[in-house]
Amino acid sequence: MASTPSTPASRLRREDAARAVAALLRWLQKHPTPAPEPIYLIVALKSAPARRFKHQLRLPHSPFPSISLVSDRLPADLPDDVDPLPSSALRSLPATARRGLVLVDRRLRVPGAGGSGKPAGAKRGVTVPVDPSDPAWAESAREAARCVELQVEGGTCRAVRVGHGAMAREEAVENVVAAVEAAAACVPRKWRNVRALHIKSPESVALPLYSVPGTSSGQDVDGDGNPEAAKREFAAAAAEEQGRVKRRKKSGVDCN
Repeated sequence: MASTPSTPASRLRREDAARAVAALLRWLQKHPTPAPEPIYLIVALKSAPARRFKHQLRLPHSPFPSISLVSDRLPADLPDDVDPLPSSALRSLPATARRGLVLVDRRLRVPGAGGSGKPAGAKRGVTVPVDPSDPAWAESAREAARCVELQVEGGTCRAVRVGHGAMAREEAVENVVAAVEAAAACVPRKWRNVRALHIKSPESVALPLYSVPGTSSGQDVDGDGNPEAAKREFAAAAAEEQGRVKRRKKSGVDCN
C-alpha cells in the first residue's frame, strides 16, 4: 500500500514568532509615524531558484492598516471599513493611503493616465481595481487585502509584507506564522532551502524567527550580535520589495 507523502514539519516555533513580533511592535510604538509602518517577512534561501517564480500567500488578517476606495460615484452602502477618496487623490495619495490598500473604481479614466486607462499616480500606492457595481465587490476587496505575493526574481533574499505597526500582537503573530508556512511550502526544496527568516519594518533592524543551525541568525531580540553584512542584506531585501510594489502598475488583483 503506497504511502501518502507527508508535509514537512514546520521548523518555526510559534514562541519565537511571538517574541520577535512583540519586540518589533514595541519598537514601532516608540518610533511613531503618521501612518502605521508595514511589517515585512524576510525570507533568506540557501540557494537561488533556477527559474523566477511568484506565489500568492493568503494571510488570516489584512496586512494593511486601511482600505480606501477611489471613486467619483461611491456605492450607497459603502462599508464602514472602507474609506472614500476622490479621483483626484490618485495624483497625490496621502500618507495613510500609501501605507494602506487603495481600491480604484474600474470606471475611472483620469486625465494623464494615457491610452491604457490606468489611473494616473496609481503607482504611488498599492492599488487593486474593483467594480463597485458588483454586489460582492466589498468582500472581494477584503479577500484581496489578505493576499500578498512572494516573488523571487533572483538572489536568495526576498521580502513580503505580512502586517503593520497598529496590528494586535496575536493577529500579527498569526500572519507571520501563516506566511512562513506558505512561503516554506512554495520555494524550491521547501524547508531544506530556507536559510533564515526575519521580520522587520522599513527602519528597524531585522529580528530573527529561524535560522539553520550553525549560521548567523542576524539581529536577536535583545539587540546583540547583528553582523553588518546581514543587516545590509535584510534591509536591501525590504527596500527592494517596497520599490517593486510602488513601481508596478496594477492590471489585476495584486495585493502585495
